[in-house]
Amino acid sequence: MRVSQTNAEVTHPDRRSDRLPALIQGVGFFLLLGGVGNYFYFSDAGLPALLTADFVVSMLAVVPFAAAIIVGGFWLDNSKIDPDQYRRIGVWFAGGLVAFLLLNVVMIFTWPTGSLGEDIGWALFAAVVGGAGGLVMGIFEARAISRAVEAERQRLQREAIEQRNELLDEFAAVVAHDLRNPLNVASGQVELERMDRDSKHLQAAATAMDRMETLIDRTLTLARSGHVISDTETVALAELVDGCWEAVPTMDGTLENEVTAVIDADPDRLRHLFENLFRNAVEHGSTGSQTESDDSVEHGSTGRQSPSADTLERGSVDLTVRVGEMAGGFYVADNGSGIPPAKRDAVLDDGYTTTDGEGGLGLAIVQRIVEAHGWEIDITESDEGGTRFEITNVTKTPRSDEDTDTRSKTPIQP
Repeated sequence: MRVSQTNAEVTHPDRRSDRLPALIQGVGFFLLLGGVGNYFYFSDAGLPALLTADFVVSMLAVVPFAAAIIVGGFWLDNSKIDPDQYRRIGVWFAGGLVAFLLLNVVMIFTWPTGSLGEDIGWALFAAVVGGAGGLVMGIFEARAISRAVEAERQRLQREAIEQRNELLDEFAAVVAHDLRNPLNVASGQVELERMDRDSKHLQAAATAMDRMETLIDRTLTLARSGHVISDTETVALAELVDGCWEAVPTMDGTLENEVTAVIDADPDRLRHLFENLFRNAVEHGSTGSQTESDDSVEHGSTGRQSPSADTLERGSVDLTVRVGEMAGGFYVADNGSGIPPAKRDAVLDDGYTTTDGEGGLGLAIVQRIVEAHGWEIDITESDEGGTRFEITNVTKTPRSDEDTDTRSKTPIQP
């Protein structure tokens, strides 16, 4: 039985400290009423004494400090200070009240006023001043400790995340290396065999190996894209978007770049974000057939692998991708066949598999990059009936007059 009580005490050191704010308020009200009552008890003037200067001076010696104690108790009860710090605050409050009261009691006995009422008033003044001072000191110390504990918790969390990311990077790199070695051997053997005699079976094998190489690259990028970003740079979206569009094979697709904002971001990962969104639009944004909407999900990568010829042929006909600004962020929209509402959340998952059997990682990478920046992403339908990706909670940087964007808004066509 004793062991059980000890464990409970370890888990909950002192639940009575949770009542400290109410106790502090009670002490404040007691001292306030004591000061008022003491004056009227030892005064023969009755109610008319309220209009005297003596009453005002007596109340000024007690009321402000008692009010500070009462307000401090209410504030503590509604503050974010950890209740574990209440004991420390209580010690400061009680210590200040008792210590200053005892000091003044010694002074009262040393230099008595000759009036019991004045001696009691003096003692009440000492108690209320000591209690208010101790409460203030306790709250300041508790807040300082809370900030230090929170800073240490965040530091340990960052270190744990960095360590986890390093292990994940190392694991992904080792796996990718071990996969690439036999894959390169197999690819080389297939190519040698195709030089002697080609067939549809060998062509299918070569295509599958190319897909495996792409998936390895995407997996590596996915493992690294979710790292928490601590250092950001000022990035001009207009220039970065143009560069990303030029880096993606888009055939006859058209880019309407309407962004002029400057944001705080990791430029490399932001570039991966736009390239994957553009590649997703190109590969699955066909406007020629709405029947492909169920398959209008991503297979994007962060490498520069070229989509297959048939993909580009059906995915870029009359395709228009618009990048614009919105409240709290930016969006990327296309006029393709769109993503069905039931699949909009699923396409952001790692390894979401489309109807052609290929595991998709491009939009999962986008999701990781968005989360690493502390942003939010939402998939909706564009005005043209295609897909619209909305990135919000983005920190924008005011542009200087020298940086005002004067470039043409003419759509970019490769």
